[in-house]
This record gives sequence, structure tokens and C-alpha cells, in this order.
Amino acid sequence: MIKVIIISKNENLGSLEYLLKLFESFEIFLISPKAIDSKYNQTNLTKINDSEILNFDKLKRNLKLEKFGWYYQQFLKYQSVLILEGEDFLIIDGDTILSSSFAKRNTLFTTGHKTVEKYSNLHKTLFPEHSLHGKSFITNQMVFNKKTLKKMIFDIEKNSKKKWIYALSDLVKNDPDKAFSEYQVYAEYVLNQKRNISINKISVFRRMDLINDSVENAIKKYDILAYEPHHRTIFVHILRAKLYYFIGRGIG
Repeated sequence: MIKVIIISKNENLGSLEYLLKLFESFEIFLISPKAIDSKYNQTNLTKINDSEILNFDKLKRNLKLEKFGWYYQQFLKYQSVLILEGEDFLIIDGDTILSSSFAKRNTLFTTGHKTVEKYSNLHKTLFPEHSLHGKSFITNQMVFNKKTLKKMIFDIEKNSKKKWIYALSDLVKNDPDKAFSEYQVYAEYVLNQKRNISINKISVFRRMDLINDSVENAIKKYDILAYEPHHRTIFVHILRAKLYYFIGRGIG
């Protein structure tokens, strides 16, 4: 059975409460800076401080990477899959709410938006022989297969002659036209390895923090909800969010 990993910067977010209810029949790992102090204590929940998976301070000193915290969260997802017991893991961003229907093997979800060019540039450097799907798979969640991820990591290290984290870090440090997305790289890799992959188009609304409505109502309109109060917010952003929500158009 697929296991669930929730990666969060805040171990007590309200969105976690919804996820724990929606995935109550799954084994769940909460990985955050102070996970063991989380107020959530469900019997199916294992709480792990993120530095037990990947040491934040040591890696920051070694990489000297701009936007380190952002990239750390992405590296952490791969590392979690690599070291936790299990074969298939649904990883969910902690600020996100979605249903258990996303826990599907051999399935990718896309917004249908075009891939950001910087992500494609990085992938072409990692795997120049790959053909790219061209659509974005950055939807705050993904099912990772450990065997496939290990093969991808092996190929990155074989091609770069570096440990995978350093290979990815060096690419984004040395070229402003490249950027790394843990979801996009893995999805494109999977599509180049397997033929029996379903691709489902979904709707995502990333600024629920700007909307005064219940999760129960919002999830009827969108497949994935995300709360992103840390993002820049000006009047035009609020206006756009409210308009898009009213007409049922996605953001993200």
C-alpha cells in the first residue's frame, strides 16, 4: 500500500488536520523542523524531525546555495523516499489539501500549463537523451516509487560524477537559466522510463489564504488547495484570487 509523507515547514498547520482525516486509512509520516512537538498524535502518524532525514545546517554550510531553504525542501523529499521503509510514497506539501484519490501508482497529475523553461533547461542537462512532455507536473504532490527514484539518482550521479545533491546544486548555482523542481524532474524521468503512465489534468488553487470560504466548499471546485500566505500579496493579487475563485478558475 502507498504510504503518505507530508513535508512541512510548520508542524501544526491547519491543513495537516484535514490531511490526517482524508488519509486516515494510510500510514503517514510528518516530516518538519520540529515534528516531534506537533500537536497531532494520530495512531497512524509517525513524526520525524527533518534534520534526522537530511541535516539542514550541515548541508547549508556545504552547498552555499541561494534560496537554500526552498531547495532543501525539495532535496528532503527525495531523501525521505530513499531512506524510509516502503516502495511507493505519496508526498504532499504541508500547506496543501487534497483527497486520497491522489494515492495512485503509475499516475501523474498536471495543471496543463506549459513547463517553465528553466526547469526544462536543467532536465536537458541532466538527461540530454530525454524527450520532454512540456507540461507542468508541479502540483504540490506526487507519488514516488523508490526503485525508480533510486535509478534516477544513480543516472544523475553517473552522468555528473557527483553526489546527486551536489550535482543539482551546482547546476542551479552556475547557470541562472536553470532551476530545479523535484516534481518536474521526476515526472519527466518517469515518462521517459515507462509507457503505462496515466496523465490526469487537474485544477489547483494556490491562494486559499486569500479566500474567505470553507475547505468543504473549495474542494468541490478544485482538486488541490494550497495556502501560501508567505507569498507576496498586494491588492491586485487579492482581487485576482477572489475573481478567479468566484468563476472557478485555478491559480498555479
